[in-house]
Amino acid sequence: MDRVDTRGALLDHATRLVRTRGYSAFSYADLAAAVGIRKASVHHHFATKEELGVRLVARYTERFQARLADIDQQAAGPVDALERYAVLYREGLSDGEACLCGVIAAEIAAVPPAVAAGVADFFHVNRTWLTTLIETGAHSGVLHPQRTPADHAATLLATLEGAIFVARAHNDVTAFDQIATTAIATLTA
Repeated sequence: MDRVDTRGALLDHATRLVRTRGYSAFSYADLAAAVGIRKASVHHHFATKEELGVRLVARYTERFQARLADIDQQAAGPVDALERYAVLYREGLSDGEACLCGVIAAEIAAVPPAVAAGVADFFHVNRTWLTTLIETGAHSGVLHPQRTPADHAATLLATLEGAIFVARAHNDVTAFDQIATTAIATLTA
């Protein structure tokens, strides 16, 4: 495995570990074992766990933004866009995975400030995108927000993040589906 492949494999495995266990619950030894390299080699690619965490969050945010751009291009309208957005949070649940940034946010007091800043950026990106979508839907008459689009964006984001944890606690993906459907319905009623 060359340097780029090893770095990518480390990021992939670290992402899975954070999404299933949490940021504080994995070590470089876990990564070394998963990738088949020595622990010292992990430090060669990411000198500190903070450096790794910053890159994980940045990569996750970049990939999420690309998915949001895809929704913008492919959605048949605001309701379809909201449903596709909910799917982004649902993905991984059947494998026990939660949103990387949601998991890190749950332990925000224990993560380095640079990682926390990246998580805050992820949520800002999502709130901004949702606010714009809800504004557009309201102007077209498809969505009927009872509060400001920004308020609904924050509420929907928090609801979907929370729905992940409810579904994981019950080991029931349909719990997520019910919560997400209800949350979206509040904007279409």
